[in-house]
Amino acid sequence: MTEREMRNVESANLPEQAVPAKRWRSGLGSAGSRDDRMLFTGDIHNKGSRLCPMIEEAANRVDAGTIVLLGDLLNEWTVTAEGEAAAFEMLAEWVRKQRRHRKVIVLLGNHDLAYYVESGTRDFRAFTNTCPGFHYGSWPDVHPLLLDMKPQIMFGFTDKAGHEVLASHAGITAQWFAWMCNELVQAGESIPANPSAVELADMVNAFSHGHIGDGIRSLGLMVGPERGGWAGSVPSPCWAGMNELANDPLQGFNQIVGHTPVYTVLSRRCAPGTGAHGKRSRARLWYADTHSLMRNGAPIGDSSFLFYDKASGDAWRVSV
Repeated sequence: MTEREMRNVESANLPEQAVPAKRWRSGLGSAGSRDDRMLFTGDIHNKGSRLCPMIEEAANRVDAGTIVLLGDLLNEWTVTAEGEAAAFEMLAEWVRKQRRHRKVIVLLGNHDLAYYVESGTRDFRAFTNTCPGFHYGSWPDVHPLLLDMKPQIMFGFTDKAGHEVLASHAGITAQWFAWMCNELVQAGESIPANPSAVELADMVNAFSHGHIGDGIRSLGLMVGPERGGWAGSVPSPCWAGMNELANDPLQGFNQIVGHTPVYTVLSRRCAPGTGAHGKRSRARLWYADTHSLMRNGAPIGDSSFLFYDKASGDAWRVSV
């Protein structure tokens, strides 16, 4: 085999490059019911006053029965403690209003964990040290509002084409899942064989509420090298980098994530064998952190959203 042929073989066994997701146009994803249609939005970071009307308009445009917030609701670059509290109060009220006529799933990101746990605890002290931009002054106002949203780490569903789909802030890698399962087994817990996306999300959410493996603490402190952790560290679903997830996806599951800023909603196929249907099947990822800003306030992305239709098993990028 020539050197060029060897490079081609190696390339064929790697994740594909991330590319812009297919663009939605009117009529796509309309075959099923409203309950089949879901709109996913990336990191909000205290920009609800600008983003919530855009999210609502896009959800109405595609007639989505569910909106999923992919975490990192807090900690914009220049916001003050008072500004953060006011921004989060506005977001919480918007979520309450939306829940009167559609489901809203709220996921936790790495920037949210310090506001989620009780102050003065071991977890709180750990998370405030790993949460850039944390404001002690906004915690008393934000904490109860965040709890009222009933946030979770992971959301899962099975579409009508048979795809198992997971949504989390940063994505679950095969290594982290194996680590969690080992912690559970060592504690005498049973692990379901071939869990569905719903069952797997329930596992992760239950794990985050317990004490095995340090529970939610592990989600906030397990950071891989792509996002500033130690070499060899296993990244959690709150911290996995874009390429860490693509290079080690949990086999058999497609995933929707935020966390890593992108210029538009991107789609990516992982290496052969990562999908649910044999050696040539590839898991699919969607990256949706399109609202983040540079430190100087310049936008990184185009604020597009991901629309997923469970009836067809397909997804599209929705422009603002």
